[in-house]
Amino acid sequence: MIVVTGASGFIGANLSKKLEELGKEVLRVDYSESIAGGCMEPISFLRQLRENKDFSEKIELVYHIGACSDTTCYDPFYMMKNNFNYSVALLNTCLNRHVRLIYASSAAIYGNGPFSEYSTTLRPKNLYAKSKSMFDEYVNCFLEEDKAPQLVGLRYFNVYGPGEEHKDKMASTIYQFFNQIKEGKKIKIFKNSENYLRDFIYIDDIINVNLHFLENKSITGIYNCGTAHPRSFCDIVDILKSHYDFKVEEVDMPESLKGKYQEYTCSNNHKLINEGRYKKDFLSLEEGIEQYLKYLEGA
Repeated sequence: MIVVTGASGFIGANLSKKLEELGKEVLRVDYSESIAGGCMEPISFLRQLRENKDFSEKIELVYHIGACSDTTCYDPFYMMKNNFNYSVALLNTCLNRHVRLIYASSAAIYGNGPFSEYSTTLRPKNLYAKSKSMFDEYVNCFLEEDKAPQLVGLRYFNVYGPGEEHKDKMASTIYQFFNQIKEGKKIKIFKNSENYLRDFIYIDDIINVNLHFLENKSITGIYNCGTAHPRSFCDIVDILKSHYDFKVEEVDMPESLKGKYQEYTCSNNHKLINEGRYKKDFLSLEEGIEQYLKYLEGA
């Protein structure tokens, strides 16, 4: 059995679906009651994993995807409870029960970079990023432990694709631009967006990386998960213009984002390729958006 926390979320739902398509038994863990077939509540799952040996022995691996991903959340008690305290308790229990753990980290921990796992100058710009950075540091304490089960952290860059509809303001720029075009044939973009470059990665590539580490249980460590090809927000606009007719309105960046906004991200994939032994190519932004639009248009 494979466990997926955050199973009703963007990445968790896509991962759960793919695992089931591959014939895996999946236990979905989340607070949501909207999942077909139901799911286990996170605290109940942690208690069962900790106290029920028969239960833990059935688990091949835990994918810990669940978290508060709101980068505009300024409540440290809420953020640390959901993103750090629970993750630490889960990790400790997995170590004690010798259960493999693959968890979601974030490229947000890098701040303005450099974007390498070997960087010693991490500068998280918000509470979300700080919580992820703190858990990565905690995990680092156990990565060299010979008796530990497989531990893998994946620092996701800017993920987009089917299944993110519920994320509202945290949904990808691509999804938000699509909705703006459909609603009023006009999109709003920050001024100077030609200078804002992000590493956009399609959800299918994220799933492939997760499956790679599932299939290679001898590989441990924390790895970047991006394409290594940053693109500007204006590139997204140009790609969408080949599909739709719309106007562009440039707007000022809100004061709440100034100083907390990553203007550039680019995954350094040397460790993922060399130590993580991941060899598949990633979809280009053009290829990913093409696939995504087919889904959004119901094709």
